[in-house]
Amino acid sequence: MTNEKLRVYGIPDHLKFREGEGGFPFIVISNRSAKALISMYGAQVLSFRLNDEHEDLLFLSQKSYYDEGKAIRGGIPVCWPWFGADLSDPQRHNHGFVRNTPWTVLGTKAVSDLETRVKLGVMESNKSKALWPYAFALELEISVGKALTLELTTRNTGNDVFSITQALHSYFQVGNIQQVKVLGLENTRYFDKLDQGAQKTQTGGVTVSEEVDRIYTDVKKELIIDDPAFDRRIQISSTGNNTAVVWNPWMETTAKMADLENDDYQRFICVETGNVATDIVQIPPGSESSLQTKIQIIPD
Repeated sequence: MTNEKLRVYGIPDHLKFREGEGGFPFIVISNRSAKALISMYGAQVLSFRLNDEHEDLLFLSQKSYYDEGKAIRGGIPVCWPWFGADLSDPQRHNHGFVRNTPWTVLGTKAVSDLETRVKLGVMESNKSKALWPYAFALELEISVGKALTLELTTRNTGNDVFSITQALHSYFQVGNIQQVKVLGLENTRYFDKLDQGAQKTQTGGVTVSEEVDRIYTDVKKELIIDDPAFDRRIQISSTGNNTAVVWNPWMETTAKMADLENDDYQRFICVETGNVATDIVQIPPGSESSLQTKIQIIPD
């Protein structure tokens, strides 16, 4: 979109556009509740901080790439229409193609002086059809207030049924990963991706003292990140999903990743709302499906 078209969607005292790193257009939201930063490349929320909080809820790597064709490391990338490796063609990029695609602003709204909404969209193109041969309209509505809410809606605008896996790949900033505990997954079955996908059962809360990469199944609709170092509890509420992913690369894997500092693994945990692994969403022609996550700080 041109700068002139973007200006139409600006809202005084709520929402403006600026050129960000790599020349990508960024959306800056500031209201009486919170501040947020969104990249239109990938429709990726990069930052969300409540006005009465010192620390951002989201982690964003200082070594992130801001280049066409590469993903931004941190925030909330949109993984779609496949999560992880594309099983039909392992040569294609992990996590689909929309996180590496420019999106369009579809609408903005000041709900009140405490809440601001923006809707972004992307649809099929010749480039997308070369990777995934279906007609679609994908929308992401982002609400910035006392909570951060993302709703990802997939519409099948073609004549053929298609199936997707997807995730809102949230990177949460934490004070000290070794003190963090993820609650709400106790006694839940999961696939351990670091043990050839072996099925296991979670005992107690999820803690991190080594690399963790797990797909939890039949998950509860509310999970909590207990972060004593930052003295806060982050609640993650979700709808439209049966699975969630917990990931931290730990020391050795982080050292191999050029877009992370060697000690960044200490500062984030990914708890991802998604339809992953066996949680496949089938969408007939003319139908739609939505995935939603709501993130907020709750009292102890």
